[in-house]
Amino acid sequence: MKKKIICMVCVDALKVGTWKQAEALASKWIGDYEKKPVQLPVWCRWMPPQLFVLLPGFLKNIAIKNLRCSLPDIVIAAGRQAVLVALALRHKVKTVVLMNPGVSSRYFDVVIAPVHDQVIGENVISTQGAIHGINPKELEFPNHLEKYPHPRIGVLLGGNSVHGTYEKNLAVKMANDLRNFAAAKGASLIITPSRRTPIEWLENFEKALEGFSYWIWDQQKTNPYPHFLKGVDAIVVCEDSISMASEACVMGNPVLVYSTGITKPKFKRFYQQLFSNSYAQPFAMDAKLTASPVLKELDRVVDQLGEMAVLPTN
Repeated sequence: MKKKIICMVCVDALKVGTWKQAEALASKWIGDYEKKPVQLPVWCRWMPPQLFVLLPGFLKNIAIKNLRCSLPDIVIAAGRQAVLVALALRHKVKTVVLMNPGVSSRYFDVVIAPVHDQVIGENVISTQGAIHGINPKELEFPNHLEKYPHPRIGVLLGGNSVHGTYEKNLAVKMANDLRNFAAAKGASLIITPSRRTPIEWLENFEKALEGFSYWIWDQQKTNPYPHFLKGVDAIVVCEDSISMASEACVMGNPVLVYSTGITKPKFKRFYQQLFSNSYAQPFAMDAKLTASPVLKELDRVVDQLGEMAVLPTN
């Protein structure tokens, strides 16, 4: 009988987007898994992994004592603190780390990181953007949005983060740009904010779009994202979210990236790759709403993991 693989998914407790990536991988690759939110003691929470790996074993065990249980076969770790958990358990279980771990990949069995993170190693699987579990075949466009006429333009709003702050003037500019763009295309707008979108942005959008054909999620009822991707004809995504941009590119629809002033080099590298491979294009008033290639990295990653024979066989 084939051995059941015990998988533990460790992610920094409040990293919602990171959870989505790690759980998508665990579900597709392993099936069943146990979630372990990571919140380490203050004394090691911000410790660089290069220093943590040098700590004696008893200190590493103290750091992860709240996570110690019967050991799994494999740990999938994502996030600054979760990487430390993988380092503490690396000699006891198989370890797979998502994104740049901040330390050599040789400390883990596999590192899965986007190309723009520039992680190098024989055990590194490089991806174009963030992995995710969105499957277009499983999406159902919400009935209450059917009344909005085609062409429909879906809009994925980002928000404040360590990479930048959403100012009011940006909200006004984007709302006006979207209205003018949709009007030129004879389109309606289906808009969803993220957890990080300032509430005043929604107020600015409602003012700018008054009298126009649009719908915007009020952050009260269930968010129809990602299901509304099924029924839109093009997608505008703010550049501050690599995850949302990666998800938008799975549909094969035109994806337009709206500039929010991000200057961090890894963002620039990511979007340049998207543009050069025609997965997306910069938002512009004269942008063409032509179909794009489908970007779906999760299946490829799982195939590569199989080729690398990471999982125990008995």
